Amino acid sequence: REALAVTAQLCGPELERYGRCVAASPGSWHRDCHQLSLSVTECASNHPLVRRIRRDCSDSFGAFERCLREQPRSAAECGPHVSQFLLCAQNVTQNITPGDSQSATPGDSPRD
Repeated sequence: REALAVTAQLCGPELERYGRCVAASPGSWHRDCHQLSLSVTECASNHPLVRRIRRDCSDSFGAFERCLREQPRSAAECGPHVSQFLLCAQNVTQNITPGDSQSATPGDSPRD
């Protein structure tokens, strides 16, 4: 939720334009709204928390994007993929502590 709130706060206008485009183009949004999607991505990628979620949750987000491409007229069918991505994003935001290095990865050695 925190990452989504950060994205909405930092990139609200971009998200709003993209959402309006998708709603207005149910059968061709992936083509018609591509440039707006890129503007949301570019905006969001400037925040460390969003970058970390994109890195750590890329598999679940990729599955969601594939689902949308394969079923552009029935995006509701992709709900399970959205849920997986949101769960991953929530786990990332809950595991961040103040001063946590954004370069830390799950495979890092524990500090004693």
